[in-house]
Amino acid sequence: MSFSPQAPLSLVVGYSGGLDSTVLLHLMRRMQQRLPQLFTLSAIHVHHGLQPAADAFKSHAVAFCHALGLPLQVMHVAIPETELGQLGLEAAARRHRYQAFAKCLPPAAVLLLAHHRDDLIETALLQWIRGAGLEGLSAMTRLSTADIEGRQITRWRPLLDHSRQALLDYAQSEGLRWVEDPSNADRSLARNRIRHEVMPVLRSIREGADSAMSRSISHLQTARDLLELVTDQALEQSRLPGGMLNVELLFMQDEALAARIIRGWLKHHGAPTPPTRRLTEFLRQLREAREPFAQMDLSEPGSAEIWHVVRERGHLRIAR
Repeated sequence: MSFSPQAPLSLVVGYSGGLDSTVLLHLMRRMQQRLPQLFTLSAIHVHHGLQPAADAFKSHAVAFCHALGLPLQVMHVAIPETELGQLGLEAAARRHRYQAFAKCLPPAAVLLLAHHRDDLIETALLQWIRGAGLEGLSAMTRLSTADIEGRQITRWRPLLDHSRQALLDYAQSEGLRWVEDPSNADRSLARNRIRHEVMPVLRSIREGADSAMSRSISHLQTARDLLELVTDQALEQSRLPGGMLNVELLFMQDEALAARIIRGWLKHHGAPTPPTRRLTEFLRQLREAREPFAQMDLSEPGSAEIWHVVRERGHLRIAR
């Protein structure tokens, strides 16, 4: 990651109080003390209140940031039961965590996240067994941007090349203290079963399995980036004034590319993207329709807002 700022960067660590984010915050504080002119540093702790240990995490976060001499914002969020039921605990907590980050991040700040190599591999395996496409299998990247609450948030994951064991070794060598999340031992959660049951088997089959899988994910990310470039170029050719799409030009593309163009178009407008099967069916209907009008309704899980993709004569438009 490289920047050439006119003023010091504002770096904000998403700090849970667990091992990973404790190591990240400690490392960044040490770096800042050596290079204070490069960046400012602070932390955000999101209190979900979803488990009895939540208050202990908050107390540790406050104490650790005080010991490091760093400012800390604590954000309390409440997740509706309906959303937990629709999205699941992990996804609902992640959504509200990012929403909290977006609300309190200073302008132009970079959000630092403590994901490491084990997280990367677990995420890719989870996406694989869910039947994800290239985007899902590519898991997460070191540097990325996301549209959250109407803001473009830059996310940096400095520890993504390092194993959890390396983080544990560092924490122990520095005498750091952290709070263990009780949910990490809950094997009813798919991620934990992969961590505690699947990964040990894979490591026993092949020495260096973690490094090899990380390289494969890197190859997938390269392929995804190239495909996104092709998609962006094709999308630009299919655009009409007013943010609409030219249906005739869209249908000149390969079916798979046409689907990616629509996904990219929806993403650009901040609209939900449909599952592959539904999008393929919509494209089929568009190609075969005798009437000049067609419509596909979209919504995010946990949201009552409905988006519409509408075909009117020779173009597609988005309505809400």
